Amino acid sequence: MTGAENVADHASELVPRPGRTLPFWAWCVVALFVTGLYTVTVPLTSAVYQLDLAVAFAIATVQCGSLVLAVFRARTAAVVHLASIAALVTATRDTAGEPWPLPVTGLLSLGALIVLLGVRERWTVSMSTWWASVALLVVLIVTSPQRYADPDQWGTNLTIYASYTATVLAAAIAVGQRGRIRADLAAARRDVELEQAQRLHVEERARIARELHDVVAHSMSLVHMQAMSAPIRLKGASTSTVNDEFQDIARSARNALAEMRQLLGILRSDDADLLPQPQLADIDDLVTAVSRAEVPIRASIDAVAAKASPLVQLTAYRIVQEALSNVIRHAPTAATDVSINADGAALHVSVRNDPPTARPGPPVVSSADQGGQGLRGMRERVTALGGRLTTRPTDDGGFLVDATIPAAFDHQPENP
Repeated sequence: MTGAENVADHASELVPRPGRTLPFWAWCVVALFVTGLYTVTVPLTSAVYQLDLAVAFAIATVQCGSLVLAVFRARTAAVVHLASIAALVTATRDTAGEPWPLPVTGLLSLGALIVLLGVRERWTVSMSTWWASVALLVVLIVTSPQRYADPDQWGTNLTIYASYTATVLAAAIAVGQRGRIRADLAAARRDVELEQAQRLHVEERARIARELHDVVAHSMSLVHMQAMSAPIRLKGASTSTVNDEFQDIARSARNALAEMRQLLGILRSDDADLLPQPQLADIDDLVTAVSRAEVPIRASIDAVAAKASPLVQLTAYRIVQEALSNVIRHAPTAATDVSINADGAALHVSVRNDPPTARPGPPVVSSADQGGQGLRGMRERVTALGGRLTTRPTDDGGFLVDATIPAAFDHQPENP
């Protein structure tokens, strides 16, 4: 990094930013400059321009104090500083002191003011202050007949001031604009990061909502179906058969509560114990549980399909789970075919049920089941993996859920 870039980086830190104070190095520079300027201004104006010591002290105090004020309130400081310059020029115009209208200390103080305004305020403020200082000096020169008669002296002084402060002004505006651009970029970056964090939060909430829906919709529907059909199915059954049935219902409820506790634990703490996510191997247990509700199921799972990634297997499991839940709610006792097979670089999941038959009791569907959340959740899962989901009624009055999910299969070499 070049020296100019270093200076620009440090000077840009003078640009005010929300919640940020002036850096320590800048305070040191301002303090040293103001102290040195004040130390020189009082004896110079008092000795060279024959000013009263009290007047010299007063003008120097306002002049140097306004530079410190510029760190906090730049625009107010500009007005105060120009007033002190006007007082200095007016107090020295009837003396023989040279140079005039601005002594060396006045040139330095106005240059310092322009620098502070340039790096801390909009360019319009620093530019307006520069023009105001030039106009003020011209007015003071024109209204001073004794001094106005010697154009060589005041003309040279005014030219030196205008030329050197114009250069300082251009550099200060460049540094100030660079600092503002950097601040705007940082603010834009923070906004983007905040938006990304909010989007991730919404996506995580949607994911957890899908998981909760799948767990509650399937498990509670299964429990509901078993409980509602039990009086018909178990009429005249032995006590042991009745006990086994209610143990199955309790087991389904416990599994649902365990999965719900896991999801709620994730919401409450990052250190929650995570249970293994369901895979294709768990579909057999799912089929067995649904079969107890007198839903005849034929399941066919390709051995290669079980070598897909855990995320793909979890998606396939949830699709089958939700499809079977819909069968229990909308077509109880309807024969259902579940087929999962690997085809090239994709996993095909198909769940097809026959038309609904007579229901063994009151309808299982409730108003909460009619929101279409299950089908939407399945579609979101498949789409997130770049797959395709088709759901439609079949020609014979049944229903078909067909999903194609891109997948890579870990083909293990067979043992010789």
